[in-house]
Amino acid sequence: MRTVKLIGMAVVVLTVATVAAGQGFKVYPGAKKLVSPESKDASASLPGVQIDSYLTDDPFEKVVAFYKSIGKESAVSFLKKSEKLPNGQELTRTWFIFDGAADITTSKSWAMVQRPYVPVDDNGELQYKNARNVTAIVVQQVTQNK
Repeated sequence: MRTVKLIGMAVVVLTVATVAAGQGFKVYPGAKKLVSPESKDASASLPGVQIDSYLTDDPFEKVVAFYKSIGKESAVSFLKKSEKLPNGQELTRTWFIFDGAADITTSKSWAMVQRPYVPVDDNGELQYKNARNVTAIVVQQVTQNK
């Protein structure tokens, strides 16, 4: 009887650990997928990598709280978490890892949450004049082994 209980507990613990570790990226509730030439170009330039962008009117803090519940907040050493745009507006962003990797550079599933959304042109240049006061979620996932 005791062995059955131990086995049962072990199965429950392994199941919970597997579910917690394998949560992965989820689209923020109500966010709409951005379909644009730059989003298609970004994925096309990185074979085996899928890049998608989503936009929501919800506040940055609410979106960050959602992703904190399913991912590990991270930093990108060469980028600031906030900075001023040329128009004086504050650009705020943070990153989340969904696959348990140590950092963004080794992760196969991560996302950046940013407000405002600043589109990128064909040359990879930020289009500050076209910034939109919405929260953007940009997710990158490796879709095949290299």
